[in-house]
Amino acid sequence: MTQILPIRLRCVTTDPDVVNEQLSRAYAGAVIHPLRDDPVFVYRQDVDGDAELALGRFHFRGQGQVRLVLEDRVTVSLPRSGTHRWEINGHRGTGLAVKQPHQDYQAALEFLSLDTVDLSLATLARTARTAYGNESLPVVFTAPGPVSAQMAAYWQTTQAFVHRALTDPEIASVPMLRAELVHRMTVATLEAFPLAGDPQARRETVAARQAAYTRAVQFMHAAVSLPITVEDVARHAHLSTVELTRTFRAHADTTPGAYLRGLRLAAAHQDLVGGDPTAGDTVAAIAARWGFAHPGDFARRHRQAYGQNPAHTLRH
Repeated sequence: MTQILPIRLRCVTTDPDVVNEQLSRAYAGAVIHPLRDDPVFVYRQDVDGDAELALGRFHFRGQGQVRLVLEDRVTVSLPRSGTHRWEINGHRGTGLAVKQPHQDYQAALEFLSLDTVDLSLATLARTARTAYGNESLPVVFTAPGPVSAQMAAYWQTTQAFVHRALTDPEIASVPMLRAELVHRMTVATLEAFPLAGDPQARRETVAARQAAYTRAVQFMHAAVSLPITVEDVARHAHLSTVELTRTFRAHADTTPGAYLRGLRLAAAHQDLVGGDPTAGDTVAAIAARWGFAHPGDFARRHRQAYGQNPAHTLRH
């Protein structure tokens, strides 16, 4: 697996040349033109993240203009205060906006505080194709503004939650939590802005997958003690195994097999907690009862989930 290198950029300056140097580290080819004789000019830049997802906060005290063209990512900008009059490929506005690769972006800035979310095209495409069940779906937004005020509010709420979480080092350092937050931010962006294609068909696909996911989860919980397989779950949910996997990826960021193993691991843990070694209960027997044929594999999974060896849980 390719390592995703972290991004951490910090800058506070009153020098326009430093501004352009620092801004170009966040956005290749970016050029900002502040008024050089502005006595109150101050620029601050804070960017945290990686190539999949980066969160930025920019403060521009003074007046100026910026121009840039993105290369391999999508950026959503959210003005918090001040003036941000943008033009993106002929569209003009002042509020929440999405910028795509190879689109010309220009903006007039005045005493501006701006939040940004950068998402890689690969991450957006992977999530879109899984969520909407269309492997050939192009991730192209037809306009920079959100589809509605309601969806703009949804995006902003998601951004605020993700920003708070990912700027907490303890959360950002946990791969599973980070993956869930990247997924949330990606889905919010796909839903909030006008994606090319038939939106009604996408909504119907999402609704159908949600119903199938609910059927599958309910069946797994009800039949967890039975020797069911992923194929059994797929038949119950009226999906192919490939479609079932896509559904679980979209709704739970996991696979149906991993979800079922998690349920069985939880059940085995409860048997360990309530077990009695003096009555003949053993780790191997409990593991086998719940479908874990290899004691070493079961012990490893139990340690990862519960922080202790299953033998210790059984004894105490």
